[in-house]
Amino acid sequence: MWYDNVSLNTDYNYISSRIRLARNFDNALFPSKLSDTEAKKLIDNTIGELSNISTDLGIHTNADILDRISEIERMSMYDRKVLNLTLAKKKTPTGIILNDNEDISIVINGDDHIRLQTLSVGISLYELLEKANRIDDYINEHFEYAFNEKYGYLTTYPTNIGTGMRAAIVLHLPASTQSKGFSKLISSVGRFGVAIKGLHGEGRENHGALFEISNPKTLGISEREIIDTVIKVANQLNANERKLRESLIIEKRLEKQDEAYKSFGVLKYARKLSLKDALSFLSSLMAGSADGLIDLTNESKLYSMMIGVQSSNLLKMAGRPLSEDEIDEIRAKYIRDNIGELL
Repeated sequence: MWYDNVSLNTDYNYISSRIRLARNFDNALFPSKLSDTEAKKLIDNTIGELSNISTDLGIHTNADILDRISEIERMSMYDRKVLNLTLAKKKTPTGIILNDNEDISIVINGDDHIRLQTLSVGISLYELLEKANRIDDYINEHFEYAFNEKYGYLTTYPTNIGTGMRAAIVLHLPASTQSKGFSKLISSVGRFGVAIKGLHGEGRENHGALFEISNPKTLGISEREIIDTVIKVANQLNANERKLRESLIIEKRLEKQDEAYKSFGVLKYARKLSLKDALSFLSSLMAGSADGLIDLTNESKLYSMMIGVQSSNLLKMAGRPLSEDEIDEIRAKYIRDNIGELL
């Protein structure tokens, strides 16, 4: 999968990038106004019209209907970043076209008729936009979009009107999270017109120290301006993290190295792990590995393990209902099986 090879170092703390485009068809009601029968017809027609996308664009895809997929699988798709939480829990007819690597997805009749998403490791918003635009143009060849010369693309939610584009970058910021001035820094960069949120909680309770920077505004600003702003803020956060980590390596090298080795020990040998502990120890180990304080055979898999330890993925792997204790036990085994060895 796209997330299986995240490579970080002290200077480079960019986990992933994402581009999402929201589009609606000019001759159809918004999804919330469609009956189930009308929605199913729209989905079938859209999947039919796009049936040659694999051949025409050279990306191998499969199409499905979300209500045919189990709730566990939909939640697993949420944890794998394929769906947002609203779509994962949606009960009305919704279709999806997904490629093998899960870095390209087209949700049909979600919040909008089309939600096109491209993903990648690292910082690569312009490359993702180019890929998304190529697919967007292909869809537009088959369907006329709802577009207004003054307001841009017309969407279900007013917050998406305009470009209809959301750009996001996820960073790993373990040192920043623990610094006293982090909340002030978050507030200051927010003035640039971005939103910053923790992926697994807020503030110091954001287990895993992963933060997403994205644009809340799509109207009156170009795609290039959106991307440039998100990158600018991400670079500022990365620079702040780099300075803090460099100081810690100089001033507290043994202490930070000890944290990394202890985290590896717990993850390698624990028999039960809560999600909070798993994410916290993986984050510590990921920082130690990126800073050259510990050498691992599977360092590129640490982020994908953060996805794998989510309860939905463990339930999917088990193939049966599990109690909380059983989930904690299987989570520990999953980590032991995947963490690799010390070099």
